[in-house]
Amino acid sequence: MWRYSQLKRFAIDGLSLVAPPKDTSISERISMRIIDSDAEGVLVHKGAEVVYRDVKIPEEGVIFTDLRTALTEHEALVRRHLYTVVNAQQDKYAALNAALWQNGTFVYVPKNVEVALPFGAFITADTGGLAAQRTLIIVDTNAKLTYLDEYTSEPFPERLFSSAAIEIILLDGAKLRYVNLQNWSRNVVQLSKVRAHLARDSRLESLSVSLGADAARAEVECRLEGPGADSEMLGLYFADEGQHYNQYTLQHHAAPNARSDLLFKGALRDNSTAVYSGIIKVEPGAQKTDAYQTNRNLLLDAESQAVSIPQLEIGANDVRCSHGSTTSPVPEDQRFYLMSRGLQPEMAEHLLVTGFLHEVMSRVTLPKVAEYVERVVQAKLGVPGVKEKL
Repeated sequence: MWRYSQLKRFAIDGLSLVAPPKDTSISERISMRIIDSDAEGVLVHKGAEVVYRDVKIPEEGVIFTDLRTALTEHEALVRRHLYTVVNAQQDKYAALNAALWQNGTFVYVPKNVEVALPFGAFITADTGGLAAQRTLIIVDTNAKLTYLDEYTSEPFPERLFSSAAIEIILLDGAKLRYVNLQNWSRNVVQLSKVRAHLARDSRLESLSVSLGADAARAEVECRLEGPGADSEMLGLYFADEGQHYNQYTLQHHAAPNARSDLLFKGALRDNSTAVYSGIIKVEPGAQKTDAYQTNRNLLLDAESQAVSIPQLEIGANDVRCSHGSTTSPVPEDQRFYLMSRGLQPEMAEHLLVTGFLHEVMSRVTLPKVAEYVERVVQAKLGVPGVKEKL
């Protein structure tokens, strides 16, 4: 749903492909994030280049490398799956990414293999232009993986448009925990497409976080293609200082006896805006579908605005589907109560926001991710002593 977004904020006119990085070292911020992630393997992409690689392959047959290398070393496997989930015909931004991606990440976990610790890719930049990244994740039958996808940068003067396409393929019985965390500096505009195909009895736990950038659109879609498939879709966003976030989700039930549960929550202040548009789509043969969709927004001032459009498209007659949305200001009696107990306005607002977002954060099964998101939220709220803010 682009109707409520200013398209000029997402314009790519006049942008050239991002130049090689000015500095191939990694920042202290990313170094600390790598340490904090407890990852089994880490790649750091700066522009089109891989500037850091620390990969420990826990089991034979596991592949975790950059996409250009994968096309050389595992060409048949990559070509069999690349563009099968996010293809160029989807829309003009998908076509842009398919035509211009410069690098990305490839992950393959073979049958019956469980990768105990996460894999992670950190995408950063220090020059402006158009940066296109592509990720392909394949989790084979009865395999298991946790994957962290993080976008972050220190401020730099030029404008950057970041295009990210993430293709996820889960085969029978596969399990994936996937985190997409966007905390770009304010000179960046991002458009990301996360799309997953789930086979029989597979499970996807996804978390989409938007905290940085000047404007960002996050599309998160799952297609449940096999009976017993299960998708939990969590989303969290906090916009301030005029930021704009546009969220689009699709829960596409193409098989019977599958389940999806979506919860997206966001807080807004300082003349910021957010748009949420979500669809539960049930195909005629997808009987016994169990699907839920909830979006909630908290407005911290009168200048901020949120638009929420949940939708159902039901083609079967034996399903359980529900959707709902709320957008409301902070109840003044709650703010007054906290301040009457001696709390400063910043701390009172912090407690109200973290309490509101707790419904999402309590379902995040990765404590280090939850702690980091909490620190960034605290920084945006001006909590004293918190340095983590872009």
